[in-house]
Amino acid sequence: MKLWDLLWRSDLTEKFVLQKFLCNFLQCSREELRTTMDREISDEIIQKVLVAYKSYVEDKKPLEYILGHVDFFGREFIVNEATLIPRPETEYMITAVTEYINEKWKMNNEKWMNLLLDIGTGCGVLWISVLLQNPDFFSRAIFSDYYANALEVAKINYQTLITSQWLMTNEQWPIKVDFLQSDLLDFIKDWNIETLKDWSIVLVANLPYIPEEMFESNVSDNVKKWEPKPAFVWWDDGLDYYKIMLDQILKLVESRKYKVESKNQHSPFSFLPIVMFLEMMTWQVDVLRQLYDEDFIFEEVKTFHFNIRILKVTLK
Repeated sequence: MKLWDLLWRSDLTEKFVLQKFLCNFLQCSREELRTTMDREISDEIIQKVLVAYKSYVEDKKPLEYILGHVDFFGREFIVNEATLIPRPETEYMITAVTEYINEKWKMNNEKWMNLLLDIGTGCGVLWISVLLQNPDFFSRAIFSDYYANALEVAKINYQTLITSQWLMTNEQWPIKVDFLQSDLLDFIKDWNIETLKDWSIVLVANLPYIPEEMFESNVSDNVKKWEPKPAFVWWDDGLDYYKIMLDQILKLVESRKYKVESKNQHSPFSFLPIVMFLEMMTWQVDVLRQLYDEDFIFEEVKTFHFNIRILKVTLK
């Protein structure tokens, strides 16, 4: 069968999706597809395309899961059903982090004590994009997720997009990277505060923040069926994970104790120089401010579609 015969079959109405599958299985660009319409395609390729098309149309399986990858921030990331499909708003967080780094470098361009933490890393789009945008800023990076199968996807993306490509033109990737299975910040509960205070820490976290009721009434059926619900939802107000993580930080630095002991001398921030970038809905920012106004500064640095905010959060 010629390519154009398959592409123009009347029963295959989702032409854009059909082109995506053809490009994927033929390993060609859309431009190459259009200029080789008279080429013969094998029965094996036809079968792969039809199976993928049926999965998309009848089973409502997301295109990214069928293809096994997603284009994000100019790069191709591996994804599967163990990981959330990256959304455009996450790009805003990467931009916010890069802007912060650029501003920080104006004041101090030392790299050796900058640490990146990605909490709930999923497939790794956040921290990999941050590192590739700022390869000369960090000397260490730690990425954690509660789910081991999500960490495996992040490792593959790290090896594909960073170490393999970097080593083509450089001798060694200059950043020490660790992958840890952990419940939020549990992995640092036994660390010495005197050690941590020597680092300048950038923490990124796009944790589940959609309330259960909102998820059930507003999210499309194919998302409910195929994407991991725990990556979207956590209880009534959606903020439980963020509350737990902020409480972990306060416990780590013993914030109230330091406030008393260092009055008129130092702030708790001097004991743990950490800047966090978080994503949530507008009304949730106010909830966290009311709960943690005594300890944290919440600054809205990016807005996506008027309802989603990227926050920069620091200790007072």
